[in-house]
Amino acid sequence: MTDTSLIRLPIGTHDGVVFDVVAWGPAHADVDFSVACMFEHELGGGMAGGLLALDQALGGRLSRLRAAGAFRAQPLETLLITSPPPAVVPRAVLVIGMGDPALLDGDMLRRACRVALREAIRYGAVSMAFAPSVLDAGRTDNAALDMQNVMLTGMLGALRAEHMLAQAGLAAAPSLRHCTFDVGAPRAQAAGRAFAEAFVRLTAGPSSGDSAGS
Repeated sequence: MTDTSLIRLPIGTHDGVVFDVVAWGPAHADVDFSVACMFEHELGGGMAGGLLALDQALGGRLSRLRAAGAFRAQPLETLLITSPPPAVVPRAVLVIGMGDPALLDGDMLRRACRVALREAIRYGAVSMAFAPSVLDAGRTDNAALDMQNVMLTGMLGALRAEHMLAQAGLAAAPSLRHCTFDVGAPRAQAAGRAFAEAFVRLTAGPSSGDSAGS
């Protein structure tokens, strides 16, 4: 059942997928496939925000896996949770490693978004959510990352590639119909506007999204 109290802001629709912004975290996203990013460590302290809530919903297992070296959160390393406990709302959770938070750049974030969408499609998800977890890692000055533009570029490019693969007869058509970006409630309105503006720019031309590959 849809929670009507959620802050949900539309971004746009492209290649049959509805994009929007919702004020929730990766542990509480009511989707088939929730994606959270995780760094090798946090800046100035431990986990915070939605990533901390996910770790708590998993009984602290995520932080213990990282501490034990079983999942190091190195760049684009992935961890797929297919049987989450009842405290986790999504049906599956993918954690994407982002490496050193001090070295994060737009290219890494774009590639993480491509991995997220492609893995959601591999899973057969109809709905997915993506949490960059950048603030949760202690990074507070992220203006230079141009996050909304970068994340949409990655998602749209990966979606275009998947449709091209299906049109070539090399894979089934993607079942994905809904892609949500997770944000904190205080930032939802500003993020929603930034995503919507970036979406218009990226889909205005005849060749939208990122066609440059990985």
